[in-house]
Amino acid sequence: MKPSAIMMRCILILTVSAMLTGCWDRKEIDELALVMASGIDMTDDDQIELTLQIALPTGMPGLLQGSAKGKPVMAISVKGSNAHELIGQLQQRLSRKIFFGHRGIVIIGESFARHGIDQVLDTLLRFPESRYNSYILTTQGASAKEILQLPYHMELIPAIGMKTMQAAKYSTATKIDEFLNSVSTHEIQPYTAAIRRTKMQEGESGFEIDQTAVYLDNKLVGYLSGKHLKAFRMMHDQAKRLKLAIKIEPEKKFTKGTLTVDILHFEKNIRTFVDAGGSLQAEVSVRANSRVSANDTTLNLSKTADLTRAESALSQELHDMIAGMISQTQDEFKSDVVGFGKALHTQHPEEWKKLKSGPWLEAYPKMSVRVNAELRIVRVGRTQESGHLLEER
Repeated sequence: MKPSAIMMRCILILTVSAMLTGCWDRKEIDELALVMASGIDMTDDDQIELTLQIALPTGMPGLLQGSAKGKPVMAISVKGSNAHELIGQLQQRLSRKIFFGHRGIVIIGESFARHGIDQVLDTLLRFPESRYNSYILTTQGASAKEILQLPYHMELIPAIGMKTMQAAKYSTATKIDEFLNSVSTHEIQPYTAAIRRTKMQEGESGFEIDQTAVYLDNKLVGYLSGKHLKAFRMMHDQAKRLKLAIKIEPEKKFTKGTLTVDILHFEKNIRTFVDAGGSLQAEVSVRANSRVSANDTTLNLSKTADLTRAESALSQELHDMIAGMISQTQDEFKSDVVGFGKALHTQHPEEWKKLKSGPWLEAYPKMSVRVNAELRIVRVGRTQESGHLLEER
């Protein structure tokens, strides 16, 4: 046999052998404790408390028929000084191997977040099973343990409800990789959605994700809510489906004087300026298109004068929301969660080299910011005037 033929046979045997090795790292699902969410808190005696929400076999849809009354999840906690050691302690309580590959939610307790989240970051980065596309949240007015123990009736597993709400972007949504990127650079400060306990119905509590937690470096410094949260979401390309309601005229016999619009399209442009003395300025220009979802005024939006009046009032409201949000991040939080640092880096790279190592954190609260806002109504709906005014005629 020719040497080349022998060589080909050897290559063929090695190739086939490599393809028949099977799943060398397989893990049987009935041997795993599937972690759906985890939370970390700081206790009163400065210890770390780790809580895991684990899906029980009776809670899995395919196995539910024979055990409908079984609890779908269990939450277990342990206290200690090191996050990795805590996982080992929890493993000693479970007959199945703890598996983080299905974890969709990581919750940081408010007390831990205000103390500093360095230990969480190390765990998120080093733990091989941690998925970077999991969502990260911060609690408000409750511990992560309390949130993970709350029931949620819309889903069998509460963590799936949280993940679905985050994926749908009904509120601010931040994935672990996005959070880690913002922690590692001064171009933008970290932020997460904020989750809190709320009363769902008489005698029962649930959770609500309706605010944004703002960080400065690795510490929680406050929360954005209300109009400032809407403005924040607009500046982070989450304006779609947001509603803007304003009182445009005094309340009258048949009208409350309010106009509500849905944002259809939003554009932003941030320009930064550095003068000869090193003083920093920024100009934020935003443009939005909207449709009228409720007209509880006497305005007839088919008339140019009324439409112009409505657009002018909405533009002023949009301006005030964005300017107020930026002012809060500068004066109260001193945290650039909007991303002016990113614009400065792109537009003035040489100046950014001097600022990125630390001076930017001191310079941001002092930076002068000018806001220009324009909001247009592009759809007024099937009725131009308020519906009950038409009925009155």
